[in-house]
Amino acid sequence: MLWTFSIYLEALAIVPQLVVLQRYREVENLTAHYVFFLGAYRALYILNWIYRSYHEPFYKHNYVVYGCGVVQTCLYVDFFYYYILRYKICFFEFFFFALAELFSRISS
Repeated sequence: MLWTFSIYLEALAIVPQLVVLQRYREVENLTAHYVFFLGAYRALYILNWIYRSYHEPFYKHNYVVYGCGVVQTCLYVDFFYYYILRYKICFFEFFFFALAELFSRISS
């Protein structure tokens, strides 16, 4: 019973932060990155569930966790959209330099 409540609470705990971010529209870089990676963690966790359900023979499905994880990820979608629009140039620069570094290490 307490475990189920904690799953529900985890899914909804980010709502006040997202409301404040949406209301003021001006977000500090550290806060924006923190919230983005919280949402990315949850989205990757969903991919983990999918992977485990196909590759672990005795994986037990828990639909409460699935539902709360999907709700929490959906709450982040609006934030993800504006975050990516704002930091699009930074993403391209980061991936460009990371790929350049990777190729330079491979070729040497």
